[in-house]
Amino acid sequence: MKEEGNAHYNVKDFHRAVIAYSRCLARYPQSVVLLNNRAQAFLKREWKGDHYAALRDSKTALSIDPDNEKAHFREIQSLHALKYNKLAKMKLQLFQTKFSKTPATDRALKTISDNVSAAIENNQKDPSCRPDLFDCVDYSQRYTGHCNCKTDIKEANFFGPNQEYIIAGSDDRHIFFWDRNTCEVLRVYKGDHSLVNCVQPNPYLPIIASSGLEKVVKLWSPQSPDPRDGEEPPEENLLNENEQSLYEIVIKNQAQMDSREPFPTFAMIQNAMLGMLDPDSFQNSCNPS
Repeated sequence: MKEEGNAHYNVKDFHRAVIAYSRCLARYPQSVVLLNNRAQAFLKREWKGDHYAALRDSKTALSIDPDNEKAHFREIQSLHALKYNKLAKMKLQLFQTKFSKTPATDRALKTISDNVSAAIENNQKDPSCRPDLFDCVDYSQRYTGHCNCKTDIKEANFFGPNQEYIIAGSDDRHIFFWDRNTCEVLRVYKGDHSLVNCVQPNPYLPIIASSGLEKVVKLWSPQSPDPRDGEEPPEENLLNENEQSLYEIVIKNQAQMDSREPFPTFAMIQNAMLGMLDPDSFQNSCNPS
């Protein structure tokens, strides 16, 4: 799986590289090589929160191997990406005294050193005044792929007999299922005409309740692909199991999250409310992505 991650990284498919390295790390969480590789993939993918995730990986790698040269360098790269340039400069000075130079590291060090110095000289806003980045309680896992821009919050819950899944709603009308350990998107359900805010599992039965801006709460439960006499067949395309389609959904949601154009939140909510009053005239106004 490490080779799979490297292959994706080499063709600049950084999202799939992150997924592959995360799968490996779920099995080998003490692997410094995997932590360094995933940190670099995070730095290249550049989704919201990725720079901090890269810093976390570099810190974890250094807690396992304090003398690992690549982990120190990833830490410097992450700090610079997060605009902690004064701290990055201090780490750079320590790095240069600790490790001997090679032509490759010399070029990389010169590049990041120039970038850090330029940021400091240009008075780029630097949050390095914080006494310690890790004094506060930090997250343990991070789940991405859904979209949360149009409403205040999306409910997330544990699901499964051993709580091995995480489920949540999304602005793109879907219910997302993640693997709890690898943080990988496993399944996506179409859950609403506009967006899904609340997702709640039954504590004893394999049933999920979901709601959005519609005037109904929907219940979801397993159904046989071969219905018995009198049963309605499962709705087609309800569950998207195609890996490429899941990938496209995730990428489109991230593009929406990164979009600088204002989201038509109020228009979308107004449209949904009108749809409740007059369902026949309902038109979905979700942002196309």
